[in-house]
Amino acid sequence: MQKGNPPTERKIQRLFRNPKVAKLIKRCNDFGAGGVCVAIGELADGLTVDLDKVTKKYDGLDGTELAISESQERMAVVLDKADVETFIAYAAEENLEATAVAVVTENPRLTMNWRGDTIVDLSRAFLNTNGVTQTAKAYIAAPKAEDCYREACPAELQGLPFEEAVVRNMGRLNVCSQIGLSERFDASIGAATVIMPFGGKTQLTPQEAMAAKIPLEQGETDDATAMSYGYIPGVSRWSPFHGSAYAVVESASKLLAIGADPLTARLTFQEYFERLKDVPSRWGKPAAALLGAMQAQLKLGLPSIGGKDSMSGSFEDIDVPPTLVSFAVAMTKASKTVSAEFKKAGSKVLYVPVPEVKDTLMPDWDKLVAMYKAVFALTESGKVLSASVVKEGGAAASVCKACFGNLFGFAFTKELTEKELFAPLSGSLILELADGAALDESVLAYDLGTVTDDGKVTMGDKSVAVQALIDSWKDRRSARR
Repeated sequence: MQKGNPPTERKIQRLFRNPKVAKLIKRCNDFGAGGVCVAIGELADGLTVDLDKVTKKYDGLDGTELAISESQERMAVVLDKADVETFIAYAAEENLEATAVAVVTENPRLTMNWRGDTIVDLSRAFLNTNGVTQTAKAYIAAPKAEDCYREACPAELQGLPFEEAVVRNMGRLNVCSQIGLSERFDASIGAATVIMPFGGKTQLTPQEAMAAKIPLEQGETDDATAMSYGYIPGVSRWSPFHGSAYAVVESASKLLAIGADPLTARLTFQEYFERLKDVPSRWGKPAAALLGAMQAQLKLGLPSIGGKDSMSGSFEDIDVPPTLVSFAVAMTKASKTVSAEFKKAGSKVLYVPVPEVKDTLMPDWDKLVAMYKAVFALTESGKVLSASVVKEGGAAASVCKACFGNLFGFAFTKELTEKELFAPLSGSLILELADGAALDESVLAYDLGTVTDDGKVTMGDKSVAVQALIDSWKDRRSARR
């Protein structure tokens, strides 16, 4: 089990931010999966590693365990021989332990010694082949359009009156409050947080992404980093190809919602799939997911520069859903950051859908890029007061959550269908506009409604008190139904 150690992480950060230390480091790597083999083994073509010198938390590890065990809060650095003692002294100033455990050699071989024996001696040429090339057959099943999860109203809400459906929707497990989980993490650490996880005077509106200023030792900055994620399990169960593509779109839309430019983002993917065995239909799920994510990257011009995967998501006859979570990171300005809670009674609210190709149910990528550019320009001009992204719970849930922060109400402009209200049309935007603001007419958008001060969510002659929606959203019993 991986166990983080935040105080040690902080010390390492301070050490590496010291310019005198940074100038000593020729190469560095973090200890992750693969342990010494990877963290040190990747640093140079020729290496001799003394495993007896590797510090450890627990005694009793043999050579193999020392070589491959994952560990947290450790870094491997390459230094000039003359700088080793200087580096160790700087580490000691931060109460960190630094130990010389390996030597770079001219001979292009990875050698590991343990208790007087050489237990690893491999040529770099062999290591660079990445081992034996393996092949597998993959069968990708075509999804059925009529079963598209993304465009369907949840079964438990179908046929219900508006007042009952919207309350029950907020209590669903995929929609309900996650405040308790969020509060296990302190968003105020470092005093650099730009946008707290929950906004408004009640601190009840979930934000779409995180934003934090770049930490400085001196002075002030308006530069900040923004990070978001996207993934809906139901969409990926229906089609891993569509699920991963829309995961990328959702993560990009969330960056846009807080004021960052999504077209400057970089991505990292977290992948988790069932045990594949030798079954082509099982291999088809990660194959389809990766192809969908690849199409999204190519069409949006957003590269994935990292990630982690696992193919062990099975227990007996239970499998995890095909999982590719897209995390998106971008630079932004703290002063331009937009939050999700409604700001002013009387504001006009737009619904901006993800443009879609009806034949394939995939995004119309060119139109999506144009939409992102238009909304970003409007946000940059300060004319977007609040923004949120449609996900599980549909537009109805996004509107309700936007009401929670400042206890505003909302009046829908017209009667909406169940699909329009509750389908998880992920990546679509809900924008509260400043007076007189308008989105570029070339972008498809609908007048969704108006922010009110009556504390009710209203559609036609039907209404629900915002407090009743908050109660359902926070009620653990309704989430278990």
